[in-house]
Amino acid sequence: MRRYSLRIVTLAALFIFAAGVFPPFVHAQTRAEIRRSRELADQANKSYRAKDFKGAVQFYGEALTLVPTNPQLHFFKGDAHYQLKEYAASEREFQLALNQGHKPLEVYSHRWYVFYDQQKYEQAIDDLNKALQLAPKNAQHWKALGEIYLQSGNRKSALEATQKALLINPKDGDSYYQIARIQALEGNTKAQLAASEEAIKRGTQFAGDTYYLIGDAQTRLKNDAAAIDAFNRAIAANPKIFQVYLTLASLYQRKNQLTLAIDTLNKAKPQFPSNGRLYTDISWYYSLADRPKDAEEAARSATQLLPNEYMGYTNLCRALNDSKETAKYRDAITACNNALRLKPGDGETLFYLGRSNDLLGRTAEATRYYRQAVTGLLEFTKANADYADGFYLLGNAYYADNQRDRAIESYTKCLELNPNFVKARFNLGFIQLQKKNKAAALEQHKFLLAQDAALAAKLKAEIDK
Repeated sequence: MRRYSLRIVTLAALFIFAAGVFPPFVHAQTRAEIRRSRELADQANKSYRAKDFKGAVQFYGEALTLVPTNPQLHFFKGDAHYQLKEYAASEREFQLALNQGHKPLEVYSHRWYVFYDQQKYEQAIDDLNKALQLAPKNAQHWKALGEIYLQSGNRKSALEATQKALLINPKDGDSYYQIARIQALEGNTKAQLAASEEAIKRGTQFAGDTYYLIGDAQTRLKNDAAAIDAFNRAIAANPKIFQVYLTLASLYQRKNQLTLAIDTLNKAKPQFPSNGRLYTDISWYYSLADRPKDAEEAARSATQLLPNEYMGYTNLCRALNDSKETAKYRDAITACNNALRLKPGDGETLFYLGRSNDLLGRTAEATRYYRQAVTGLLEFTKANADYADGFYLLGNAYYADNQRDRAIESYTKCLELNPNFVKARFNLGFIQLQKKNKAAALEQHKFLLAQDAALAAKLKAEIDK
């Protein structure tokens, strides 16, 4: 989720003080030194405006060598150090400016950035609170305080500070966006949705992230159509939010709209060409869509991009099994073994390994791996009780292990979680037919007619034999 760019106060208006204001009583410096210090300060200001911060630091330093008690020059030198990420020097200069009488509000309003960027949240909060004591109606400071509290994990204080910002500026869309983020972290889904919608209404600059929060809330509220609309708006507003693509594709898969799921992830490729997770997920969708060659290609990309993560190899094993090319079954075994080296005992991988051996006629090995797959997938579904795909895979493993009643239970659970999972529905109907329960098979065929005509026809052909 996007964080604020908290750099909200400009120094431009303060430059009029930097070169022209020197202490009225200077005893240790000659007039020539004072004049030269002013010239150096002018050069420093020009360098700063040109974003030549190294030059600015040098000239401010030389000016201060001649007249060391100029708080304005310490202030600007402190900010130039900050721009160069020279935080220790920046802290030192700001403190000297404060000690020498620079306006405290200006110091506090800028020094907290230095602390924030170093994740010194307590010091940043302290400076902002001091600034707010001097200027309690500064909405930007309240909003920044809320952001820092949020980054430090204090959600209650973050919410309170952001609400105070809204009291001062009730039309600020970014404050509503920040509240939506807090509510999302707190698990307050309806409040998350309400704040997000208000942020869009008020013209937040974080439209893409806000639409993502709307989509996330609608997903949790089981409003899939509204969630899909919001996620598509998020991509249109900001195509650089990676998680949107994954979540949107998952929603399409839940609705058995595999082409849209695949298209969504393909749209993400130009934005994230080296993201292995993208290729891992799209390989799974290609397999569900019975496109094994595309699934194999995507899985190979996943293993290249994420060579130390197991899932790409697992997906590659499955795709090679689905190829129906005998020459690839041994490669499938290699891929599955690579996955198991990275994640021993993974149930899905063991199922595909069993299948590879089955396809090669190694019945004893296949039986052993199928039984291990059941054990692994039972552990997975216990840990992921709301994940339909896990129960689909468990049903497959049970069926391969000749536990048909338990396979029926697993497919039924899968369909409770995702009624549109057509492969689970076909498999359930097929097993019911094997158990001589033609009525139950016809019931699954009825559902398939509205979901997937090709699978419905395939099941009907089995029923009519």
